[in-house]
Amino acid sequence: MSQSITLYRISQESFEVMKANPEGTVILDISKENIVFPQTFEGLKFVLSKEQDEDAVSLLEQIFYPETYIGKEIDLDELEMLSDDIDFESTAIYYNDTDDVADMHAVLSNISIEQFHKLYDANELNENRIYPDNVWIEEGEEDRAFTREHLAREFTDLKSFIAAANADNDYVLSLVR
Repeated sequence: MSQSITLYRISQESFEVMKANPEGTVILDISKENIVFPQTFEGLKFVLSKEQDEDAVSLLEQIFYPETYIGKEIDLDELEMLSDDIDFESTAIYYNDTDDVADMHAVLSNISIEQFHKLYDANELNENRIYPDNVWIEEGEEDRAFTREHLAREFTDLKSFIAAANADNDYVLSLVR
């Protein structure tokens, strides 16, 4: 099973409603916009973290793996194996607040698409076993995943998504599947 992350933009008002009743909230219903990173978020995080200071790397990690949450957290390390009957929708909802989103926007704004292209190195991604393991390539057909161009498009999409969240003073939720 492959792993993906979906980010959701949520207004402050919708966040407060969700916070009051996390189990009764359907995130997709209150989301302004969402973006999915199917299997590529670890590659994005790795490439974006290169040549960054410790604070920027921490913020980039936090885009995909927020530390704050509402609801009930499941300790996946305690489970022997994942099963289909685990209801991830009623577990913890991880989020970044408006201050974190503003900081993330500042970091991403300082990385140009040209710089991203220079930082991307398929061999380095594969040597470091960045998930998914050993699939990264330099070039490929236009719609081919795990290439420099594909990841650069995802970076551009992420940058636009965070910029819109920052402009609207939104929270950003993160759901791993």
